[in-house]
Amino acid sequence: MPAAKRAKRASTPEPVVIVGGGVMGCAAAYELSRAGKPVIVLERSVPGAEASSAAAGILGAQVEAHHPGPLTELGLASAKLYPALIADLQKDSGVSVGYRRCGVLKVAYAAPGLKELVRERAWQKRQKLAMEQLSPAALRKREPGLSPELAGGLWFEGDATLEPRSLLSALRVAAEKGGVQFRSGAFVERVEEAGGRAVGVRLSDGSVVRGSHVVLAAGSWTSLVSRPASEASRVVPARGQIVELRSSVPPLSAIVFGPDCYLVPRADGRVLVGSTLEFVGYKREVTAGAVSRLLNAALRLVPALEQAELSSTWSSFRPYTADELPLLGPSQTPGLIFMSGHYRNGILLAPISARIVAACVTGQKPPVDLLPFAPDRATTRP
Repeated sequence: MPAAKRAKRASTPEPVVIVGGGVMGCAAAYELSRAGKPVIVLERSVPGAEASSAAAGILGAQVEAHHPGPLTELGLASAKLYPALIADLQKDSGVSVGYRRCGVLKVAYAAPGLKELVRERAWQKRQKLAMEQLSPAALRKREPGLSPELAGGLWFEGDATLEPRSLLSALRVAAEKGGVQFRSGAFVERVEEAGGRAVGVRLSDGSVVRGSHVVLAAGSWTSLVSRPASEASRVVPARGQIVELRSSVPPLSAIVFGPDCYLVPRADGRVLVGSTLEFVGYKREVTAGAVSRLLNAALRLVPALEQAELSSTWSSFRPYTADELPLLGPSQTPGLIFMSGHYRNGILLAPISARIVAACVTGQKPPVDLLPFAPDRATTRP
């Protein structure tokens, strides 16, 4: 190789290699591009083709927080980042992500169920988080379409929603404008190491993509790329099936969590009904039984949905870990950073996870304590 060419290659910084083009990979790519880092994103399909685009788009930092702890704190911190992130994405991409602080209702059909809801969320009151208990009359005043069977519920006014596909589009457009390269159809087989450090990844065609760091944001496929350190850090697919209904008149204004399903209304009259939780490996089928159960639960919750059009069904794989905590931060292999295992909260946790990855790459202090999310943790937590 000529000396001039060698000098040019030596002076060109190697990119950060991100494995996975879902919301995690795209959010990290965007954040790293804003930090001035060269980035290449490798996606086995096309960016956003898996769980991210199939998600319901619930930003339920409070409704999903069943008890205090590191995951709850992570969710609350991430939710606070969304307004600024959306403003930046609008400026950098021109894409609206459909963000709405619509609030979330968590409801129960009987007094014992309501009592359990209140008991389970009492800690949120103690921490001064906005939450209101509603009587049956107050529930139906807020959402007239709800079932008269309901005994009451809780109102979380700060929780929100957005359109996941629009978020993915905005992140990709903004990242590309910042110089990020995306490669579709890139099947990553393993992380390449040299001198005890991650130096890139090997693709299924035998080629190697070298990088200064490797970020594993491969969702449910993470443990197929990098062998887990323990069962606690193994990521497995948890299938979730969703039904989409369409109504000429929007039946709800807020997201509603019932005992057997949740309902996510869109401004155009669509209502998402979710979702199952199934450990069936990588079987992608939508099943008649799951659709039937979701529809029955939805019609009990909002009887007027009986007249809605059944417009679509789909399934996706949520990246699940045994302790239901994500894998975030550096591994014991220098240069290898994990960004996976976000389970039901990938969309919610994307902003804070991207900040964490950017801090790890640039040598800054992460915005949260990463010990609970250590990729090499050896034991499961209750």
